Amino acid sequence: MRRMIVDSSSLILLAKCSLLEIVCGLFNVFVPTAAAAEVASEDLVKKYPDAALISGLISKGTITVQSPGSAGFPLPISLHQGEEEALLLAMKLGKSLLATDDGKAIKAARFLKVPFIITPKIVVELFRLQKISFKKARSSLEKLGKIGRYSPEIIADALVSLMEEKYGKTNNHKDT
Repeated sequence: MRRMIVDSSSLILLAKCSLLEIVCGLFNVFVPTAAAAEVASEDLVKKYPDAALISGLISKGTITVQSPGSAGFPLPISLHQGEEEALLLAMKLGKSLLATDDGKAIKAARFLKVPFIITPKIVVELFRLQKISFKKARSSLEKLGKIGRYSPEIIADALVSLMEEKYGKTNNHKDT
């Protein structure tokens, strides 16, 4: 099974869309220690069902919390601790997919040639793999459009990709 390193924002968004457990069934999910502390602390677990879900998956061993150690070199961009640790963990473990929605982390991943995916693309991929229904995928993307920090273009692109997966690609926009 392939590894996915998930940062704080992606963990929360996947949990809010009821997709985290499905992702955990497809990937060996790793979370850096800083991200785990950011989303599943004792105080958060008492207040938020998403934090309780994440904490439960960690307790069961479904999600592995791991410290990335240090990079040994300065990163090309300053990141929040959770995103930085997620990027470092992806580099340390190798052959991993980094799930992040943070713009700076995406730039750093591109620079360091770390494969990454954003949450809306995860939703489309889950539909493509027939792990969720079209209705669930569409509602998840609509929810991400409301609760995530995505530009309207990112959500629109994901919705188009979803439609193409369901109905096939069309070439209705030919140059005239």
